[in-house]
Amino acid sequence: MQNEKCSKHFPKRFISSTSIDEEGYPVYRRRDDGRSTKRSGIDLDNRYVVPHNRFLLLKYGVHINVEWCSQSRSIKYLFKYVNKGHDRVTVAFCDSANSSDSRGVDEINMYCDCRYISPCEAAWRIFKFPIHHREPSVERLSFNLPSNQNIIFSDDDPIDVVINKPTIKESKFLS
Repeated sequence: MQNEKCSKHFPKRFISSTSIDEEGYPVYRRRDDGRSTKRSGIDLDNRYVVPHNRFLLLKYGVHINVEWCSQSRSIKYLFKYVNKGHDRVTVAFCDSANSSDSRGVDEINMYCDCRYISPCEAAWRIFKFPIHHREPSVERLSFNLPSNQNIIFSDDDPIDVVINKPTIKESKFLS
């Protein structure tokens, strides 16, 4: 509650069918069936029901809020920590403030941009737990690269001649 109003925009309005608003968010169906219950002096009806999934509710025995994420920002938010790269730390080496050494400090040469590995990540890697998993596995195909298998054919070669070349059978590209 903020300023005596719900910060999650409850109660929602009654609506007869689920639809998509102008910003691409779902507006879920909320029937006005006349039923309500009173909690802490407030009449609660279908306008106060949080979106949920009955299957997940029964399977896990807990209430899980479920909303539809349809915008590219949602995908970016969900995967930003996977795609952001390693943790970084900026380090600068310098003499202590109470040192009597008055030599000039070369701040540019003493600046380091370093990768930071937390104790949790270090333990995870020491025990060789999987860092990530991709299914199906992705393999880079090497063709038309120097010192790798080349697939060479002319534009006017018939497809059966191209496919039946002896080197084609050994290629990962068409195996």
